[in-house]
Amino acid sequence: MVYADIVLWAVFGPVALVALAFSVRAVIGWMGITRDAHEDFDYRTQHGMIPADVDRGAFVETYRRINGPRTSTYAALALWSVLLATPIIAKILEVALDLLWQASGQSRVFEPGYLVWAFFIFFGLFGAWAAIAYVFARRYHAHTPGRLEDELKSL
Repeated sequence: MVYADIVLWAVFGPVALVALAFSVRAVIGWMGITRDAHEDFDYRTQHGMIPADVDRGAFVETYRRINGPRTSTYAALALWSVLLATPIIAKILEVALDLLWQASGQSRVFEPGYLVWAFFIFFGLFGAWAAIAYVFARRYHAHTPGRLEDELKSL
């Protein structure tokens, strides 16, 4: 059991550190973006670079949506989702495989701990991780904003 705990930390430890790094990067990025938006609004207003019908609130909201650290935010959320979902997915796979083993009349082919069992767990986890990555990548690309000028024209 000690070996399994070491392997668990050897895998999840680095993933948690990367998720933490992305989280810190996202928080730092989001902290300064509102200030930057107000400064950019003032500059663009002074130089006549903003349509007259765009107010400060709409500009700041649009600026944050376009220039915010989306990549770091989505990467952090995806990695934390993987870390939190893995034990749940592993338990679901274990229960499903146990039901399969029981349904097969406790066949030695599906016996817990053997090769077929290990392959189901291995590929089930990787499939679930790929599905989580797919969901976040699809959402990331589906909600990608356009250029600031184009977004301001559409307000």
